[in-house]
This record gives sequence, C-alpha cells and structure tokens, in this order.
Amino acid sequence: MVRYPVSRPTVEVDIVEDHAVLLEGLAEWLQVNAPGIRVVGRFASWAEAAAHLGALSDVVILDVLLGDQMPLRAKIQAILSAGPQVVVCSSVVDPAVMRQAITAGALAYIPKTASAGVVETAVRRAAKGLAYMTAEVSLAMEAEQSGPQLSAREHQVVSVYLGGVAGTMAETASALGISIDGVKKHLASVRRKFQVGQEPLTRLALRERLVSGGWLLRDQGQQMPES
Repeated sequence: MVRYPVSRPTVEVDIVEDHAVLLEGLAEWLQVNAPGIRVVGRFASWAEAAAHLGALSDVVILDVLLGDQMPLRAKIQAILSAGPQVVVCSSVVDPAVMRQAITAGALAYIPKTASAGVVETAVRRAAKGLAYMTAEVSLAMEAEQSGPQLSAREHQVVSVYLGGVAGTMAETASALGISIDGVKKHLASVRRKFQVGQEPLTRLALRERLVSGGWLLRDQGQQMPES
C-alpha cells in the first residue's frame, strides 16, 4: 500500500477517463509539462481500472460519469483501500456530486473547465496526502452543508442499497460484510432523518431525497420498484 507523502522523486499517476481525446490529451500534457509526474496507467472504463486495482499507482485521476452503475463513492473507496489517493476531474459541476466525491475521500474535485495546470497542482498535493480545494468547489461545499447528515456507515449502506450495486437487503449485507439487521437499522435511521410528515417514505422516494441532498448521484441507480 502506498504511504504518504510519496518519497520517490517521481509521482506516478493513473487516469480513468472514457473520452479518448481527454484521456490522451491530459496524459500528454502532464508528461510534457509536469516534471516529476509520470502517467503510468490509462483506463477507458471503471471495469478496466478495477481489474488493475492492486497495481494502481500513487494518484488516480477519476472521471465521474463512466457509463456504468457503480456509485462514485464506491469507486473512490475502492481506490483508497488499494492505496492511491484520488483526484476527481469531471465535467459535472453539480454541488451534490462535488460533495459526494469529497466526503467519500477524494482530495480534490477539479471541473474539466479548469486548466491542466490546476490538475497538476491537485495531483502534487494529493501525492503529499493534502487536499486541494478550488474556490468553486469550496463554495459548493459550503452551500451543501444544510439538511440531514448521514454517518459514514449510513452513507455506505444507502450507496449500495439504492445506488445500483445491490437490489436487496441481503445482497447489501453481503456486499458490505454486515448483517441484514444491520442494514435494516441503518436504513431505518436514514428514513427517520429524511422523513417529512406522516407519509411513510417508499424506497424510490427515499432515493430521490438522498439525490436532492447530495448523498447519491441521480444517474447512478437503476430503475427500482416502489417498496
């Protein structure tokens, strides 16, 4: 597992980006203009990156929308558990998405409208285990602090149960290595936090409130029945 700060003279970087022009363009810019940074992995999908999870390098530059159903939080946590730090670079500028990335453990969220030099700065700081927050993201994070707050475990449960990875409580429990009763307990707590009035929250209604509150991405889930 990588230890921070990176002590080697060269910071090694992997890029996960499904647009070939952007992938190659950023990789080439870093190679030419960022001394001490070397791009060693280029992945066009999450599946490709996940297949090499144990071999990822110091810092992973991760796109948000990769055309799959894996929740952003789960991707970030999978990378972090393998050792690398994460810098998210995306065309998505929704404050809710920015918040999800940062609360999941990414050290930076860089809009693709930013210059490549900003990505370079974020990578260098991430290699030292340091966060890099642009003014745009700072404002978005401040604006998103109101509303119900979830614990790390509650967020993990709803990300799996409602984010398109698992369909049932049993599958969620298995994926997270906890009991079904544990899943039920955390979901009940989340429902209480987002309950408005006396009408019971359906699964779909709960998911919509979690999306509105920035805890889930709108496009990451599959169609699900009311329950």
